[in-house]
Amino acid sequence: MKKLLNAAWSGIALSAAVFVVSCMLIGFRYGEAQFASGIGMARMCVAVLVIGLGFGVPSLIYETELPTGLKVLIHMGTGIIVMLATSLAIGWIDFSRGWKVCLLYAALQIAVAFILWLLTCVRVRKDAKQMNERIEEKE
Repeated sequence: MKKLLNAAWSGIALSAAVFVVSCMLIGFRYGEAQFASGIGMARMCVAVLVIGLGFGVPSLIYETELPTGLKVLIHMGTGIIVMLATSLAIGWIDFSRGWKVCLLYAALQIAVAFILWLLTCVRVRKDAKQMNERIEEKE
């Protein structure tokens, strides 16, 4: 249960950080016209929580003995499906703007997700290498 809660919280924290940075960038670019208030902001916050859970909880798959490629497919596939479905539901991807814009937004979201995944992989590998070096020093 503790691992599940930690995975969920990590996903939510990362999702919230991406949301805040996105809000800043949109704010600098478009000004006040793009920001929601009241129930609109509450809906966006729920979306951030759902997306965070969609990536965080499936990350537990990395603790199994499955092949690495399958782990990545399950984790990122689940996260991306949740992210895109939530983006459609909340209106971040809006078909009234046309297919090209929708595809661009979806591609941007997927690219950000994979960049964050890659950065996390690099950090985890670095941590593992340092832990292995400390173990070797003690032997």
